[in-house]
Amino acid sequence: MPNYRVVVEGQEFLVEIPDLAERPVRAIVEGRTFEVEVAPQPAADPVVDARSAQTPSEPSAPIKTTATPSPPEAPGGLSAPASGSDGEVKAPLPGTIVGISVSEGDRIERGQELCVLEAMKMNNPIRATQSGIVKRIFVSIGQQIQHDTVLMEIDEA
Repeated sequence: MPNYRVVVEGQEFLVEIPDLAERPVRAIVEGRTFEVEVAPQPAADPVVDARSAQTPSEPSAPIKTTATPSPPEAPGGLSAPASGSDGEVKAPLPGTIVGISVSEGDRIERGQELCVLEAMKMNNPIRATQSGIVKRIFVSIGQQIQHDTVLMEIDEA
């Protein structure tokens, strides 16, 4: 289970995330469960908007935090694709391709949106884990894909 170091108003917490693909994401902090939305950010430290799970004793309130993931992860956190050693961009979960933001031959930057994958009625932007040139696109809009399907190949520039 991935763990993250999160700082809220100067106080550090260890956060457990059981399933990064789940929407909304559940984060467990000191035994309490929170629903967390992670906004894709190209910065090194993604910004997380956390909202407490509704309980009668506590109202939900947005809390801005910075999260530093323990395992290596691409910018944008949840939407980052798995990458192969050959610059392959792979699907992080099964779904349907609903948008492609680049073309073969395009120069891209790390964190740039490559395509959008719809899964469980949620649009998930797939972002580049490296800068380079889009060498090949293997999918098309409307195509249903499985987990780890190679979506694109990126050449390092």
